[in-house]
Amino acid sequence: MVNTTLPNRHLLLMTLGLTYITIGMLGALPGASLIRLASNTHVSLEVAGSMFTISAFGSMLGIVLSGFLVRSIQPKYLLMLGLFLLGSGSTAIALTSLFPVLLLGQMVIGLGFGFLDPSLNTITTLTFQERLASDMNTLHGLFGLGSLLGPLILAFGLHLFNSLELSYFAGAGVAAITILLILLQRIPELPRQAMNVLQQRAANSEQQNVLRQGFLWLMVLQVSIFAAAEIGFGNWIVTAVSQSAALSLAQAAPVATAFFLGLTAGRLGGAQLLRRGWMSEASLLYADLCGGVVCGIMAMFSGQVLVSYVASALVGCCYGPLEPSMMAITSRRFVHAIGPVSSILIISTNATSMIVPVAMGLLIPALGINWVMAIPALCCAFAVFPMALTNRAQPGAQTDHHDG
Repeated sequence: MVNTTLPNRHLLLMTLGLTYITIGMLGALPGASLIRLASNTHVSLEVAGSMFTISAFGSMLGIVLSGFLVRSIQPKYLLMLGLFLLGSGSTAIALTSLFPVLLLGQMVIGLGFGFLDPSLNTITTLTFQERLASDMNTLHGLFGLGSLLGPLILAFGLHLFNSLELSYFAGAGVAAITILLILLQRIPELPRQAMNVLQQRAANSEQQNVLRQGFLWLMVLQVSIFAAAEIGFGNWIVTAVSQSAALSLAQAAPVATAFFLGLTAGRLGGAQLLRRGWMSEASLLYADLCGGVVCGIMAMFSGQVLVSYVASALVGCCYGPLEPSMMAITSRRFVHAIGPVSSILIISTNATSMIVPVAMGLLIPALGINWVMAIPALCCAFAVFPMALTNRAQPGAQTDHHDG
């Protein structure tokens, strides 16, 4: 059994929060600065956009590697390695004038993300099991805050100093500070890998039993659906509003900001509802699913820009707690196999996040942008059935998990 009684739990939570802010900042910068990166490396925007595919490939590779390494290398050191890769890769793409170096930097950034996600999930699960859903929502909310801060710092640096590097250096500096803070803290460790053959076989058998459980795959299905809804809506809502309300891209773009602000507020608010015991995990998830369907339909067909802004923010509020809460429920249930379970969850979310937005784009000529925007709402409606099954299968599903 993992001992989660630590004297520095609040400091560790703040350090993990700083990590999520760093990830959000550095994760948002390449997309926000794509035009400048393409200009610096003397390639077209279309060619420069291939760096995101390279980054996604690196992330998948990092997730697979971390799943194998988490039993031999403690998650604390995987987290530090991920932050180092993220910071160094970001510094490289900000400074380079060579497109191959830009691609290599994006591969390193992707590897960093791949090491960070499972190690963060593992550390959070081992440390905060009794209030995991609320803390996961808080941390994911801070990721959203970082995603908002990154482009703001970029705009500040470009406007005042004409400096692309300033925002990247700021993010890399925060990553370096976070590495130092993590190094100086005690963090719960996974049990060491069994040394003799019989223990190794028993451990492998236990892991195979976990992977055979239907509960795990139902949770994977739900987390994948929520990730697909979030990414699909976030990627296409600006285009949908621009076309349906006949707005310029500049006027419609803040709709995405409203969505991500709502996403951040939903996670931070959901964390407080769970922490104070005002809602159970199950009731919060059902309420957010219903809200996601209703508000998603409002955002689909509105030709009024103000209504679109408000509906997008409300969709973000509803979507916000879904993925982190479900990941918390799954991680708490399978804490004895948290490494491979975290990798499975994150790989599934990455896969659907890559497939669904592309599929939505391909369907636009046949269905029209408004009907395509129904897909995220339909994802929420579809998720009700597997959620009902998992709530019935989960012992104490209706129990609140908050500080007593």
